Amino acid sequence: MNREGAETFLRLLAEAEIRGPMTSALRMPWSADVPAGSTGNLMVTAAEALIAVQALDRETAEQILADVDLAAVVRPGHPQQAPADPAGAPRPRPGQLRVTIPNRYGIAPVGGTTPAAPPGPGWAERFVPVGVSVPFGDDEFTGELHLLCYAHVASGAAFAMTWSIRHSAAPYATVRAHPRVLTWRFTVTDDRGQRYDLDASGTGDPASADLAWLRPDPPPDIGWLEFSAPGTSPVRVELAAAAGAEPEVSEARLSAGEQLLIMIAERLMALAANFPRDQRTRSRPGPASRPGPASRPALASPGTLEATAAGLGTIIAALEAAGVLSPLSPVPGWLATVCASLNISGHGITAPARCDLPEPWLNLLAFCQRRKPDTGPVHDGFAAMTGTLPELDGLRLVLLGLHTNGGVSSLHALARGLNADARAGPCGVETYFPLSVWIRDSGGRWHAVLPSSWHQAGPEYALQLWLVPPLPRSATWIEVLAAGRSAQVRARLTLRWGYSS
Repeated sequence: MNREGAETFLRLLAEAEIRGPMTSALRMPWSADVPAGSTGNLMVTAAEALIAVQALDRETAEQILADVDLAAVVRPGHPQQAPADPAGAPRPRPGQLRVTIPNRYGIAPVGGTTPAAPPGPGWAERFVPVGVSVPFGDDEFTGELHLLCYAHVASGAAFAMTWSIRHSAAPYATVRAHPRVLTWRFTVTDDRGQRYDLDASGTGDPASADLAWLRPDPPPDIGWLEFSAPGTSPVRVELAAAAGAEPEVSEARLSAGEQLLIMIAERLMALAANFPRDQRTRSRPGPASRPGPASRPALASPGTLEATAAGLGTIIAALEAAGVLSPLSPVPGWLATVCASLNISGHGITAPARCDLPEPWLNLLAFCQRRKPDTGPVHDGFAAMTGTLPELDGLRLVLLGLHTNGGVSSLHALARGLNADARAGPCGVETYFPLSVWIRDSGGRWHAVLPSSWHQAGPEYALQLWLVPPLPRSATWIEVLAAGRSAQVRARLTLRWGYSS
């Protein structure tokens, strides 16, 4: 890695900015009204890319951007040099500027629990697919808890779950209420007569899957749990572990720059697949915070696809200058092919397009271009399955089931080793999740898997990942392909579908 080359590249961009025309539109390099592809915008894009691959530290990048902004302010003729307005608003002076590279695509959620003490000797983690609905009903609420998976980890035992809640007076209207309002209504008893409380935590969106912890912590070898709720018969949840196939691990040799470009390409394809052709060129404002799992526009671009892709050529040049991307790498050519297939212009990629795209990319691009209007809607439902993936680039994933709500499919997982302090990278790439994940269903269709939200759950993190396009209920199994820089993992998992009433 050439850190000196990375800093030099960004400073050369800064010099081009300083010597170029500084119009009144330039106030801050990342200002929303700076045209996409302008030098100031490209500087931030390049800085985000270099920070994402750890070729440049954030403090150095911010100082370079601050120097550029200061030069713009003190340059004669700049609007900041005009006399103070009648209201006497102060003008910034040298030394007063504080520049930071913001997370333009979302804020990391906060919260979580104190990590639990290490378990005793002989203790082992336990993950059991469940796929059981527990109905409840009283004078105020009716609905179901849909239990996807039972997980017993160092921080405790929990159920990954979705839920549907309705007012008894309006049985066809879903209530946007967090399960905390109803979990106290359940009585949970194990096969030894021990009773437990349910402690729900998470985002609070009724369309999401979350974790409901058992209090106190149950013994590691319980055989079943029985759920009782007002107005319904008890439901027994068997916890006999099902044997699953061992994941297949193969070697991968990707540089940090190649991995970043692959994640950018996958985000562009997911954006295109998530919106019909006539919506891909409309301006859509970016979200102010990381959206909840049921909010379909979480994959919305901060503008058009062209605005999202603007500066890709600069990113590639910055990565090459930093020594994290070889000039002979095929990935820039793959990215050029993706842009050409999606009719994206103004990206600045000079590498020739290539036709040897990975199979998942070809499949998703075909879906993006097809977008047949007679494609049927994906019905709501949930599927029980579980799979533990080997550690990839310091991140260990355990898959806890998936569900579809409102045409959006979500995969739920526990992660250990997640970098919770990472900010969004260029083009909205979520650098806290540095993996490329795809799912192939039993019908042969590939689905891109992108991070949506997370919250801390002891030493682990509860993740929600989105599938684009959504997974049909006709799928009987999925093959998960997760790839990092040094290795990739394939795991085939059987789905056991349940249905929301």
